[in-house]
Amino acid sequence: MEHLISQIAQAAARGLEPSTGRIQRSVVGAAVTAIFAILALLSLFATAWFAIFERQGPVVASAYMTLAAIVVALLAWGVVAILNRRAQRLWEEERRRVAAASASRSSAFLAMTELPGLVKASPVVTILSVAGIAYALMKSRR
Repeated sequence: MEHLISQIAQAAARGLEPSTGRIQRSVVGAAVTAIFAILALLSLFATAWFAIFERQGPVVASAYMTLAAIVVALLAWGVVAILNRRAQRLWEEERRRVAAASASRSSAFLAMTELPGLVKASPVVTILSVAGIAYALMKSRR
């Protein structure tokens, strides 16, 4: 049993290696993108401040830049809230799907615990049933 568990763990770890590399690349890419987006936004604010300063003075330019910063912050907050709600909804759907799959698996494990009694009662039918279930499980995983 321990050998089977270690094989499953190794297979799962091999499946995670490409995912972790992709996640690391995505995080680095997002960080670089965020840095340049912040630099572009700061440059835009500075340019706008100088343009407004020439026409209306430093106080009005500062007020407009403050208002623009508040609008950008509220937009960012709204986008993050929407993305968080979407992620929460997807997580809950995944949790329900996993719960449904585990419920079907638990019934399969319950059937496996009853297997010795079934083999004693009708060995041919039991073997054919188990072979059919194993075949169906293997086909469903492809």
